[in-house]
Amino acid sequence: PDSSYAAIADALGQHGVRGCIAGDRRELYARMVFNILVTNDDDHLRNHAFLYDENAEGWRLSPLYDVVPKPQAAHERMLHLSVGPQGRVAQLDNALAGAGRFGLLPPNAAAIVDRVVRAVRSWRDTFERLGVSARDCDRVASAFRRAGDIGMREVERHL
Repeated sequence: PDSSYAAIADALGQHGVRGCIAGDRRELYARMVFNILVTNDDDHLRNHAFLYDENAEGWRLSPLYDVVPKPQAAHERMLHLSVGPQGRVAQLDNALAGAGRFGLLPPNAAAIVDRVVRAVRSWRDTFERLGVSARDCDRVASAFRRAGDIGMREVERHL
């Protein structure tokens, strides 16, 4: 099978609930961006699922689960699934270049990236507020990437 986020977006288009496909694709795109930002390279196909909505008689994107940020020193990072034209390269500009398969125009995709970047930027404050020790925050800190280091400049051109 095509191991890519775009293939999941295509499956949503084929089997998703009419009226919900665009929203589910936007959510999937946001999750991909989140995985890039937190180095969740455990994003294989079994960690993406659909739930059957009996009322709508169709499939919806399941809630997010099994997110495993992976601390590492390497600058170039890969996800398990393909992100965009550069394959598995975990860069925001790669995600932006593949946004069309999600039914997104560049300005809409850039707005999603910007929203996720803003949320992830304050990860340490959120962790500390929830009681995670400074020591544990330090252990995972290298998983969280600065958007400016991974292609945000290209995204900003579309905001």
